[in-house]
Amino acid sequence: MVEERHPLTEEEQSRHLGQVSRTFALTIPMLPGELRDQVANAYLLCRIADTVEDDPVAGAEERIAWLKRFSRAAARSFADPLELQALEAAGLGLVQGGAREAELALMGDLGRVVGRTLTYPVEARGTLCRGVALLAAGMARALRGLSISDRHDVDLYCYFVAGVVGETLALLFSSGEGPGVRQRLLDLSVSFGEGLQLTNILKDRAEDAARGARFLPPPAGGEGEAGLLRRYAALTAGHLADARDFTLAIPRRLHGARAFCFMNLAMANLTVRRILAAGDAAGQPPKISHAQVGALLALRGLAARSNLALRTIFSLTAPKVAMIARDPAALRAEVSWWDRDLEGLLANV
Repeated sequence: MVEERHPLTEEEQSRHLGQVSRTFALTIPMLPGELRDQVANAYLLCRIADTVEDDPVAGAEERIAWLKRFSRAAARSFADPLELQALEAAGLGLVQGGAREAELALMGDLGRVVGRTLTYPVEARGTLCRGVALLAAGMARALRGLSISDRHDVDLYCYFVAGVVGETLALLFSSGEGPGVRQRLLDLSVSFGEGLQLTNILKDRAEDAARGARFLPPPAGGEGEAGLLRRYAALTAGHLADARDFTLAIPRRLHGARAFCFMNLAMANLTVRRILAAGDAAGQPPKISHAQVGALLALRGLAARSNLALRTIFSLTAPKVAMIARDPAALRAEVSWWDRDLEGLLANV
């Protein structure tokens, strides 16, 4: 028997967001009305999957099985309420011993989070469900065994955890716009996501190493870890330049969406600058200061409404390294699964 439960209210959704994310609780409220609601919902769905993937207690096989079920349910637009109820119960059982209180509360509201997803217009609902399905499948793939030996492996890993989020945002932000705007945002979307994910990889590399994880390839040609760090900082800078162009391609009437992207982009820029300044020094991951965040918040309205201001602030915050530019459309063509068969991906997990 299916338990009757009301979808999350927008207030309840915002409360969950504030409890599980500091950064996105700061930037998602900058989005305009429907986009704010939909992006917050998408984040919570992704965070539910992330809670299962990262659980330190549950076995890998059990987590893989749950993520594959969740991926398939999302691909079917969560059409089976019995399956959704079973996923919530199984998810709670999996993470009971390892998740934080806020994560457990969110998992316990899985059905209500999805209930809100199902209230959105068909196009937005389809975009969110496709993005979540691919992200969960990519997490299951990573749990099965992740081998990072070259740049392509990094690109593919970053695609499933962040590039697909870029594609989701591109489609949400271009809804109702012409095909040129949509294609431009899609062409830049995967590079946008990779820039933000590489920033996290560089920032967290010491913590990852301590737990036996590595998301960058081995140093090449005698460059050493310091040379590898600088090379990937240069690659990250190139992806963040694509993120700037993604933001510029968003119609200016959606200035809240541009502000959202600007804040995440500028914070990533400043983080990479700090990483380069710290080099291989031991200690806590480099973090930008409260004063810097405050300055960006003060500038976000100007950057969102003026292309010149956005370009200027980007230049002032950009990492001090010669960026390595790539072709963002070619990158997306190489790694994206958005228009490919999900079952083909899941069959190999």
